[in-house]
Amino acid sequence: MKQDLIEEVPCNLCGKDQSKIRYQSLEGWPGDGGQYAATTDRFGAYGTIRQCLSCGLVYTSPRVKAGAIHQAYEETQDQDYFLEADSRSINAYLALSMVRRFAPSGRLLEVGCATGFFLNAARLTYEVHGVEPSRWARDYARENLKLEISERDLKTARFPDGHFDVVAAIDVIEHVPDPAGLLAEIRRVLKPGGVLYLVTPDIDSLSARLLRGKWWGLRPAHIYYFSPKTLQELLRRQGYETALCRSYGRIFTWNYWLSRLTNYPKFLSRALAAVIRTFGVEDKFLYLDTRDSMQIIARRPRG
Repeated sequence: MKQDLIEEVPCNLCGKDQSKIRYQSLEGWPGDGGQYAATTDRFGAYGTIRQCLSCGLVYTSPRVKAGAIHQAYEETQDQDYFLEADSRSINAYLALSMVRRFAPSGRLLEVGCATGFFLNAARLTYEVHGVEPSRWARDYARENLKLEISERDLKTARFPDGHFDVVAAIDVIEHVPDPAGLLAEIRRVLKPGGVLYLVTPDIDSLSARLLRGKWWGLRPAHIYYFSPKTLQELLRRQGYETALCRSYGRIFTWNYWLSRLTNYPKFLSRALAAVIRTFGVEDKFLYLDTRDSMQIIARRPRG
């Protein structure tokens, strides 16, 4: 990675520049090729992860500059994403069941909509639109699912003020160079009383604290690591009211869950592989809530 593409950044929550190193990986550099795909199994090479001494936000610094990050996502392709297409569709309906409790109808925007599985499920209830930086993912969603997808990012989409009843950002906020700016723009396009739905890893979870530098959430493409406390504080500062914060579980096949263990002690993956072979459940679905991802519902106040 060229030095002119790397930058030091202050805390995105409080703006201060005093931090301590929480984790450090010397295995390569975040931003090297092939690490921005959703299905990547590279969880090392995450660089230097710092914790703000003032507010506690955890983030990567130094890191790849914003322009280079956007370009990497625009060029990303991920054919393996479709290997769990059925699981991703089921997970979309699980997320929608939560969203519908707070916003049963209206216009819905998904920021970082990938190939459109969530929007395809949501179109049964909502008038849907998506924003996605990956050219490959946009083309799939447009051509195969006939979805309306804007290019690149939310700011360049230029949606009108107060246009949407719901905005969803699932496994997105940890990737963006400016989470505060993203939340500000989402607030602008939300109607007063509108709902924001977020999903992101939880750096304060039990597994993150136990596994430390080996936790799955520490990966090159993640540049912010939120806890319920820091994310809700960021939302508050950007003018939101949090209505719900709880853990987020997912459904995948047994084989997929096995593939996620590649960076953990070998005895774990070998034991699980033996169980899978014994019972012949390779392609069966398994719902797991490992309590280290969180989902948040927040509102733009009406007043």
